[in-house]
Amino acid sequence: MKRIAAAGVAIFCWLGLAGSAFGAELVKVTPDGFFQADVSYMASPPGDGRIFVAERGNGDTHRASIRIMDGSTPVSTPFLTIGNVDTEGERGLMSLAFPPDYETSGLFYVFWIANGPDTLDPSGQAGDIRIVEYRRSADNPNLADPDHARLVLETHHSASNHNGGFMAFGPDGRLYFSIGDNADGDNAQSLGNLFGKVMRIDPADPSGPAGYTIPADNPFVSTSGARGEIWTYGLRNPYRASFAPDGRLTIGDVGNGTWEEVDAGDLKGKNMGWPTCEGFACDGSNSSFTAPVFAYDHHDEDGYGGGCAIIGGHVVEDPSLTGLTGRYVYADYCGGIIHSIDLDTPGGDFHSTGLTGYGNPVAFGVDSAGCSYLLQSGGGDTNGLYRLVADQSGTVACPYPPEQPPSPDVTYNSFIPRRAVIGKRLKVGARCSLACAATATAKVKVSRNRFRKKPSFIRLRPVTSSLAADIRGKLVFRIPARRVPKLKKAIRNGSRVTARVTIKMVGEDSSGGSGTSTIRLVRPKRR
Repeated sequence: MKRIAAAGVAIFCWLGLAGSAFGAELVKVTPDGFFQADVSYMASPPGDGRIFVAERGNGDTHRASIRIMDGSTPVSTPFLTIGNVDTEGERGLMSLAFPPDYETSGLFYVFWIANGPDTLDPSGQAGDIRIVEYRRSADNPNLADPDHARLVLETHHSASNHNGGFMAFGPDGRLYFSIGDNADGDNAQSLGNLFGKVMRIDPADPSGPAGYTIPADNPFVSTSGARGEIWTYGLRNPYRASFAPDGRLTIGDVGNGTWEEVDAGDLKGKNMGWPTCEGFACDGSNSSFTAPVFAYDHHDEDGYGGGCAIIGGHVVEDPSLTGLTGRYVYADYCGGIIHSIDLDTPGGDFHSTGLTGYGNPVAFGVDSAGCSYLLQSGGGDTNGLYRLVADQSGTVACPYPPEQPPSPDVTYNSFIPRRAVIGKRLKVGARCSLACAATATAKVKVSRNRFRKKPSFIRLRPVTSSLAADIRGKLVFRIPARRVPKLKKAIRNGSRVTARVTIKMVGEDSSGGSGTSTIRLVRPKRR
């Protein structure tokens, strides 16, 4: 089986490219030496001008980092560094995703492959595919909280290739992710495993031992013997995918020996045909298979450029990229040329952008403003993030600018204690450098104990207060009196009781800030 990303492969450099017939250029936006390992994926939180770029990982240290580009400024300290990452073959840190409520929740998700057991799973094995929930620091938005890591999903994957690796929140707010067929095509046709599939889940921490929730409208929830997480099946190695502006799921499915394909549309419950079909070529007919919207062969006999492994892209939103807006861009790992197709035209209306290099792109991405990017992995100065621009200056605006942060002289501070004694009131605070409105929300969690089989949750009534400039104000939650003795008793029985508090502040100039932290609730000391 061919591999689309092997450790130590030298990658090409795209400096000094000529313009294309589609009015586009490639401009590197990350400085040389910024990354300490090959890049693998990028994502931007909704409404946030920053770009978060994942590194695949270091094979010697088994550590992988996520780094931030804040506009044109690289943030020197990694946002998050994860240990125990396996980089054998195609493994590594594959992707990250920010939920629609990231601004308030601070939660985000990372898809990575474990090198063995650790505190997340003491019985873990090398090759375990994981989705892990992390949380932004309450004190610094450019750092993640190192003490928060929750295992959402894990499945063992014995092959070092065909890991898939796409992950993103869809227009419906659900988390979609892909896993390859584990180098066994029969897996793709079995609804009893997650291999050769795209999955759809709700990753929010549910009550009980499960790490996630399966949406009730998933296509195979009621199918006997089927994994309810499955959204689309019959895929070989859906390495990269994305959602078009109209909500369609688009998948670049890496082929075997002859064909690469693009799948797009409403793919709920659809069978894409692998291993019976590769591209449009099938060993026999089956009316239940869904054909791709486009395919190309490895040897360029169809005039589509050839290659070895498709790197799925996205539908371009940037109107300054003349001729590319509304078209789907993709590349091939071995070809190094960015091509485009029209998903709505039979046959795809293939065109090459003319943007070419000498090696291997690994992912595409879109920031919160709608700008289009390509990630190029490899050694030395070629490793980095490149933006598709209408001119080499890279100054042409994207469709809509990201929300601007408040000016430096406007500050928002939240005051959330780490510990508090259980009582009828729970106090937090906020301060703004200008007049503002502050709203606090809280969710109390009571963990399991010897008498309580499942954790329980209590949502406290939100608290709102108008604050004068530079005056620290109190926001006081009221805990129902009947709940207080029950919480104290739960602690006596071994439960850990915490309150997850978020404070949002909106200034009179419409700028804003927020803070989130967890308070541990304790019983009063005996005198």
